[in-house]
Amino acid sequence: MNKRLAAKEYFPEYWNDDSRMCGLMSMLKAREVNPYDYDRKVKFWSETISKSCIVERDPILCLDRLKQRFRRGDQLPSSLDVILENMLKNGEICKLDDFRDRDKSWMQWSYSRLISSFWTSSSGPEVIEYVHLPTVQKQAQELLDYYHQEYAPDDDMLPEIVAMDDFRAQCHHIVPTSRAFELALSELIHRGELTVGRSSDGEQILKFRDGLSGGPIKWTQSDASLHDLRRTMSKIEGEVKKLEMKVKKADADARACVRSGDKVKAMHHLRLKKRAMKEIEDKDNQYERLLGMLYQLGQTKQNKQVMDAYKAGADAFKATLQRHGITPDSVDETMDNITDALMTAEEINEALHDAGGIRKTDNTEFEEELNAILAEKKEEEEELINGLPAIPTDELREEASEVTDKSLSRRLQRLRQSAT
Repeated sequence: MNKRLAAKEYFPEYWNDDSRMCGLMSMLKAREVNPYDYDRKVKFWSETISKSCIVERDPILCLDRLKQRFRRGDQLPSSLDVILENMLKNGEICKLDDFRDRDKSWMQWSYSRLISSFWTSSSGPEVIEYVHLPTVQKQAQELLDYYHQEYAPDDDMLPEIVAMDDFRAQCHHIVPTSRAFELALSELIHRGELTVGRSSDGEQILKFRDGLSGGPIKWTQSDASLHDLRRTMSKIEGEVKKLEMKVKKADADARACVRSGDKVKAMHHLRLKKRAMKEIEDKDNQYERLLGMLYQLGQTKQNKQVMDAYKAGADAFKATLQRHGITPDSVDETMDNITDALMTAEEINEALHDAGGIRKTDNTEFEEELNAILAEKKEEEEELINGLPAIPTDELREEASEVTDKSLSRRLQRLRQSAT
C-alpha cells in the first residue's frame, strides 16, 4: 500500500506500516490456537476504539461505523465483531437499549417523553448500537464541571434552573451531537445530579442539584414559574435594546432634517425619540420589579436553607443530650447530690474528731508561745551586746595612721628573723 493514509489522533504511530497493520487487520483466530496473538489484537483494538470515542466525542458505536472509521484504503478490520463482544463482556460498553432500561423504573415520565425519539436507533432497527460508558461518564462530568464554572458562580439567585436549549448551545464544544448530549444528561440523571422538567409553555428545562439539599431532585411548579420569570426578563432586555437603537436612529434622523431645513420632519423624529425613551423607562421599571421578585425568591431559598441548618443543628444537639442522658432535671439532681455528699462528708469528719477527743487547735495559744520565744531571744542579744567594749568616738589622727614604706619593711624583716 504505497499511498500514505491520513493519520488521526487515535491511530497508532505505525498505522501506515503495512507489515505491522496487516496482521492486526486480519481475522482473529481462536484464543486456543495462539493466546498471545489473540490477546495482543484484542488489547490493540479495544484501546483504539476507546481512544476514538473520546477523540471523536461520540460514545455511540456500531459495527459498520467502526469499520469505516478504521478503514485503511480498501482494507477493513475483520475482527471488530469479536472485539465488541469482548468489550461488552468486560463492561466497557453496553447496548443502547440496556443503557435506557437501567433507569426505566425511576426515570421521570416527562424525561422519557423527551428522549423517546432519541432511543430509537438512527441506523435502523436491525443495527445494534452500543454505548461506550467511559466516554459518556467523561462527557457527563465535563457538563457538570462546566455548569459549576459558568453558571453557579455568576448567579446567586437560583442558578440551578437552566434552559436545556441554552445549555446545549453553550456545551457544544463538549458534546457536539444531540445524541451524545442526551446520553450525558441521562448519565447525570442516573447519578442524581439533575432532573428535567417543562415550563408552562412546554420548554424543556434542566434543574441541577444545588449542593445543599439532600434527597432526589424534584421539579416543581415554582421552578417552572421561575424559568418563565427569567424568560420575561430576557424578553424585556431585548425590547430595551431595540428601543435604544430606535432612539439613536430617531435622533440621527432629526439632526439630518435640521441640517436640510425640514423642521416638520425633525419634530416628528424628535417625538418618536421621546416616545421610545418613555417606553425604555417603563421597561426599565418593569425589569427592576421582576429583578426584585427574583431576588426575593433567591433570598427565600437562602433563608430556608439557614433555617434548615438551624433546625438540623438543634436536633443534633438535642439528640446528643438525649443519647448521653443529659436533661435539666438530671443536672439539677446531680448538683443536689454533690451538695448532699459534701455536707455528709463534713458531718462525718466532725463526728470522727469529736469521737477521738480531738478538738480544733487554738491558734491564739501558739501565737503567745511564739511571742515569748521571740522576747527571750531579744533579751539574749541585748545582754551579748552590753558585754562588749564601747565603740570609740574619738577620730584617728591623720599623722598616726600614716605609715611609711620603710617602717613596714623593718617590721617585716623582724618577723622573718623571729620565725627562723
